[in-house]
Amino acid sequence: MPISYRSILSVSPSSSLIDDVDKVVAVWLESKRLAPPVQPGTSINEGQEVSRIDWSNAVVASRRWQLREHWDEPNWFSGERRPERIAVTSITVVQGRDQARIWVDIDAPLLRYTNRLGEEISEAQESGTPRVMKALIAAFEINDGAAHPFTDPLVIRTSNHVQELAGILADDQRIGSCLVSSPPQGLATDQWVKIVAGMTRGIEGMATAYVVDPERLTEFNALVGAGLSIGAGSLRTFQPAAKLGTPSDAFRHRVLSARKIRETPLKRIARMLRAAEVRRLAELRLPTILRDVDYGLLRSQRHQPLQRIEDLKAETESVAGERDIERALKLNERLAAELERQKKEALDALEEAIGLMTQLDDLKETIELMEMETAEVASRADESQDTVEALRRRLIGLKAVSDAYAPLGDDERTVYPDSFDDLVDRVHEFGQLCFLGDAETARSLDDHPNMTVAVHKAWDALASLQDYAALTLDGSWSGGGIYSYINDGGHTGRRRLLGFRPTESETVLNNSRMLAQRTVVVPADVHPSGQLIMTAHVALLNGRAGAPRMYIYDNVASNGRVYVGYLGEHLETARY
Repeated sequence: MPISYRSILSVSPSSSLIDDVDKVVAVWLESKRLAPPVQPGTSINEGQEVSRIDWSNAVVASRRWQLREHWDEPNWFSGERRPERIAVTSITVVQGRDQARIWVDIDAPLLRYTNRLGEEISEAQESGTPRVMKALIAAFEINDGAAHPFTDPLVIRTSNHVQELAGILADDQRIGSCLVSSPPQGLATDQWVKIVAGMTRGIEGMATAYVVDPERLTEFNALVGAGLSIGAGSLRTFQPAAKLGTPSDAFRHRVLSARKIRETPLKRIARMLRAAEVRRLAELRLPTILRDVDYGLLRSQRHQPLQRIEDLKAETESVAGERDIERALKLNERLAAELERQKKEALDALEEAIGLMTQLDDLKETIELMEMETAEVASRADESQDTVEALRRRLIGLKAVSDAYAPLGDDERTVYPDSFDDLVDRVHEFGQLCFLGDAETARSLDDHPNMTVAVHKAWDALASLQDYAALTLDGSWSGGGIYSYINDGGHTGRRRLLGFRPTESETVLNNSRMLAQRTVVVPADVHPSGQLIMTAHVALLNGRAGAPRMYIYDNVASNGRVYVGYLGEHLETARY
């Protein structure tokens, strides 16, 4: 089952920690009218299953509580409602010699439905912050590295607060994200805090939110550096161990622009931010202490059902000797029910294993593609370094030593957009390009992971296409075609067009349905029919997770322009 909530927080070690957490969990279970387990094992009450698993070694002691219960579909759901939809809430506490952790997961049932665009969606049913997590935060001094899981956004009002926040952002012990925002012009900080609280609903325990007072915004931006700055009314998600003052690290820390926040319903933003954090935490490698404990707890948990069966068999044999037929029949019923439950768990485990094998195959393919792209990037980097060193030697030979080693000026650096939302707003900066794609399709790419890398790659591609068109138009370059332009080092234009594909595969070219997806409405002076099939494209990310593409049409020879017909998720091919 997919994860719909994950929180991994630190707490001060103490000899009574496990028992203290046990008390909080007991109150939570009792609020659900369930009996808290007083020893390792599993109990079932009206379809709800509560279990406790203990495990320890010479270094750590741990305990895990699990609640398996039915979840109804949300109120808005109009599809078939299924009675067998099970969610699992796991609470794990780990007590080590010098560190302790509290780890809460919710594995949610899948929700399958057709959205308003007619697309088949399969996703984990969303959950809010579990009440047991709120109770744990209230009961203990819990932290995430230097951060603390506040319920509401914390306002940064003083210079000391700015310094503390910078330390939190740079902290490499932090696991959850930090969402940092500042009010738009004309809106009071306290009002903006309420709006941010709505945007960050449901992330308590997973991430922390901060609002920088406008009077401290300039100070904050100066401290984190230009690449990691935030604008009035925007929100940046800072991943752990932010490299302050390093613009190249900006791609890890995604931004929601002020315009997108202004025009998007808060509920949608809340879902988007929460989903991104859940996805990131689910893919995160667990801390070493939790990995070791998780294996130990899983082994103990797997052993418990076998022990229950052995106990039931022994009890049945004992009763049979006493010739108590009625009790023996009841014990046989319990044994049959236990065997049936184990059969179902085995089938669930098999289904999960098959899913993991499929994911592994996808990851292997993605790694192969990324290795190819990395090799291409490395080759171009080597070539660029050779060029830089050669140009420096020439400048030194011309007695221009200071020019040879002068740092780039602000006007010489590429100012990348923060998001696809920002890219769509700025594409007009390229006078020789014309964007014909659907803006919302492009902006929706911001909902997916690792999109900042794709944004930079798309911007580099657009800048290169702009130079290609401009140099061709003024006669500075006449090599013919985009592919020749990319591979010709004899011009002054940018040629950062990694992942350029001049056409599609034969499978796509011979498939009318796939070609229809690549058909774009164009001006009549581009094609008399008003439509054009675009097959030349730029691969902005590899792999199957979104894998965005940008489709283009080179019309420079006719009117000096390049047309961008599609910017969005991977279109259908034989493999996708």
